[in-house]
Amino acid sequence: MNLPMELLLVIGVIAFYLQDSMLWLHYDEVALVRTRRGWAASVGARAQLRGRHPYLPNPLMPGRPLFRSGWLSGAGDGGGVRENWQAFVDVLDRFRGGCRVLWLLLLFALPVLLFVYPHPLALLTLLGLVYAGIASLVLGLWRHRDALGLSRRAAASIGFELFCCPPYAINLVRRLSLRRGLDVDAIAAARHLLDDDGWRGLRKGIDARIATALAFHESVGEGERETGGRDGTATRLRRARARLEELQCV
Repeated sequence: MNLPMELLLVIGVIAFYLQDSMLWLHYDEVALVRTRRGWAASVGARAQLRGRHPYLPNPLMPGRPLFRSGWLSGAGDGGGVRENWQAFVDVLDRFRGGCRVLWLLLLFALPVLLFVYPHPLALLTLLGLVYAGIASLVLGLWRHRDALGLSRRAAASIGFELFCCPPYAINLVRRLSLRRGLDVDAIAAARHLLDDDGWRGLRKGIDARIATALAFHESVGEGERETGGRDGTATRLRRARARLEELQCV
């Protein structure tokens, strides 16, 4: 059965957008998202694909900054996360409106025009609006590249990619925040950023991942092979669990 070209185009746009939005988290990684009410966190789905846990941020909210961080290394205490990253997040807020407009143009206006009013002039106008929106984002990206921690080459590379694949431009805020990343331990960062309910939910998710990983490493005898001078995976897992317990009541 041959599908109409209009339907294939819409499916392709949506697929590119969702593919670019998807994160594949290691078992020791956390996704942190800034929402209207503060921050939210997730360890991804329980199911694994090739050893990774898929996580899809809200497809209806493309302008929310998204970070990923690991908790196994225990790097940093997260004490300055909220203050140090506020300026960076404030710059990202400048791109939220443009990402939202592109979301509406590509995922709402395009299907409506293709199936309801596929006039060439209307489609050409839509195409012009899409690339005008991308141009606005790229100009803002270039203007604020220093605040975003981007070199000239990196900013130009991102801009070129957005022009080549418009659905990727919807995810500009996520792309920039993921590129910057968090240089602190995910457990400490989450404890500082999340409210009590969010922290309790995340703690349960991390504790479950630690239990699963410990069971695996102990089953292959790593726990018995480790010595006091060796910082093996099982030892780091136990340290991560200890950090969870220390922060439980903080």
